[in-house]
Amino acid sequence: MTTFSNLRRSVAVRLSVWFAVLFAVGFSAIFGLLYWLLGRQLEQREHEALRLRLQQYSAVYATLGLNGLKQRVEEDSRAPYVRSLFIRLMSPRGVVWMSVPPDWIEQDEKRVTVPDAWGGMTEKTELTVRVPLDEQEDLAVLNVVLPDGLLLQVARSTDNRTALLQPLRRIFVWVAPAVVLVGFAGGVFAARRATKPLRAVVETAKRIVQTGAMDARVPEPRRDDDMAELVRQFNTVLDKNAGLLTAMREALDNVAHDLRTPLTSMRGGAELALAAGDVAAKDDALADCVERSDEVLRLLRALMEISEAEAGMLKLKKEPCDLGQLARSAGGLYDEIAGAKEISLSIEVADTPVLADATRLRQAVANLIDNAIKYTPDGGRVAVTTERREREAVLIVKDSGPGVPEAEQARIWERLYRGDQSRSQSGLGLGLSLVRAIVEAHGGRVSVRNAPEGGAVFEVGLPLG
Repeated sequence: MTTFSNLRRSVAVRLSVWFAVLFAVGFSAIFGLLYWLLGRQLEQREHEALRLRLQQYSAVYATLGLNGLKQRVEEDSRAPYVRSLFIRLMSPRGVVWMSVPPDWIEQDEKRVTVPDAWGGMTEKTELTVRVPLDEQEDLAVLNVVLPDGLLLQVARSTDNRTALLQPLRRIFVWVAPAVVLVGFAGGVFAARRATKPLRAVVETAKRIVQTGAMDARVPEPRRDDDMAELVRQFNTVLDKNAGLLTAMREALDNVAHDLRTPLTSMRGGAELALAAGDVAAKDDALADCVERSDEVLRLLRALMEISEAEAGMLKLKKEPCDLGQLARSAGGLYDEIAGAKEISLSIEVADTPVLADATRLRQAVANLIDNAIKYTPDGGRVAVTTERREREAVLIVKDSGPGVPEAEQARIWERLYRGDQSRSQSGLGLGLSLVRAIVEAHGGRVSVRNAPEGGAVFEVGLPLG
């Protein structure tokens, strides 16, 4: 029962059955068409020869009259290799003249009693001439109305097409089952070969579910077809899932690490305040708890905003604004911080109109400037510029810091990711993730590269408004 159920569920078996059915239907249709064309051709050939003879006889009658027609028919009947014809000339009152092939005639002779001219009765021989037909013979009859109103009929005995094509039908009865079997066998071979990658995908998926081996992959077929594309996409999905699981584990580890510090500090401060019993110490502990709680809330809020942006659920109030003005406004917030580190912060912007949520976009620009100042050593430079490129408004933030290692350039946009250089810096590790989420929510792009002379170059491209 299980084997039968597996066969019913097998795509290869179903494809094989369908292939055999279609193969049989196609073979039957071709045979039927050939059968009909052959019968049609035989019929047309018979009628064409008969039509030619009818035209000849009607022309003879029109030229030489009935005697000429009789002579021509007699001459034709004596010609070798010419099949005799049935010829009849009829008027509205009956048969005028008739020529019947001898092999057609069946005579039925009988004696009948009829009145004579003297009021008595006399016997007379009545001869009935019949043209017999059977299952093996057909009659092809053509006629034409002559100019004097008589009807000229020409007929020929032909072989019955049904009987003539009987051997062909018998061959079909024997050949058709063999064709179906060959079609089914061919379908099994083709279907199993075509679905081999699909079975490999199923086996790999089962292995991953049963063993949790996320590194399992489907061997890629050598041929380049739809199944090979399915296998490639399946392996790509597995790669992405493995990457996402790794990123989730790292994110959870980072969140746990980032939350542990403020929560431990809050607990320690509270315990010391309670042990001291001093009102002032308790006030300081409560103030520290509020500050640490704000830090935790900022972390959670940033994570939620990034998740909403990546899911396309971040609410944006888009309106026409200028990216250069937003950059100048965001840069003004960091003049004092840059001055404290003796960093030269220059902002040179051009007219770059965009359709964006000004508050969110200013937040993204501020994060980039904050990131650049954070990793630029004292006395360095940070330059912010905007420009127009075809259909893009481009923001460039360039610093004179150590740059971003190429191995980390693709990962610095991940949530809570901290490279080797950033581990010594304060922060949540969410600034660049939030930048990418906001920019992509506006239909833009972000990228990072190292400048040839040193330092990192962050670039944001947005559609021109």
